[in-house]
Amino acid sequence: MLVLIVLTGASAYAQTEFEGLDLTDDAKKPEPKKADDAPRAHASSKSAATADAPPAEKKKNDGPAVERDITQEDRVKSVQKKLYLKRYRFELAPYFSFSLNDPYYTKIAGTIRGAFYLADTLALSARFSYIGTYPTEDVKVAKKALQSRIFFSVPIYWVMGDFEWSPFYGKFSIFNNILFIDGYLAVGGGAVQTETGLQTGVKPAFDFGGGLRFVVRDWLAVNAALLNTTYVDTPAGTTKGSTQNVMMFNIGLSIFMPFKSTFREAE
Repeated sequence: MLVLIVLTGASAYAQTEFEGLDLTDDAKKPEPKKADDAPRAHASSKSAATADAPPAEKKKNDGPAVERDITQEDRVKSVQKKLYLKRYRFELAPYFSFSLNDPYYTKIAGTIRGAFYLADTLALSARFSYIGTYPTEDVKVAKKALQSRIFFSVPIYWVMGDFEWSPFYGKFSIFNNILFIDGYLAVGGGAVQTETGLQTGVKPAFDFGGGLRFVVRDWLAVNAALLNTTYVDTPAGTTKGSTQNVMMFNIGLSIFMPFKSTFREAE
């Protein structure tokens, strides 16, 4: 009995001294702050401050300063204005001409041409050429070595009227200078006077070709043209008619009047 009483009292004392673990304290303990909470709080405060702040004024003239300072007149256009205009102007063009397609007889001519422009690209022109015919070295070879007879036409002059169209306009650089090019096509008809034996006769003719004007000033250009004149002639020494094609290269000047275009403001 004494031993039982002693053990019972020791057990009661132990229960009074150690009541066990209090599990309710774990729920009450505050959780440690995570590392990500601080930046989130900073971002929230920053966004709140941004929302409260007045909106910043939008900057005016956001473009580059150089672009703002350029006026409309200073801008470089991708398609430049023409250096000169031809509408309602008269063109006077003296030429030196020579043939290219006759190996036996070279034809050399002095030519004067006049044209009036109904529009900047359309013109009516008239051309007069006085022609001289001269034998080449091949004539001597053909007559002496080959004992050949050559029947050839001898044009004296021709008068031609042409319709001209100028669809081409451009420019190129040469020796650090810019030259403007004005290209044109010509087609028309007229009359040619030829020498047939001891007589002369006037034959109908037509021509076609084209040329280029290298513009120097508003009123001046260098003109080069290649024109083929076709007519039917009966050369001396034969009774058989044949078609003659005289390809002439023309080089000269173009002078425009009035000297300054009156339609400059229409560009």
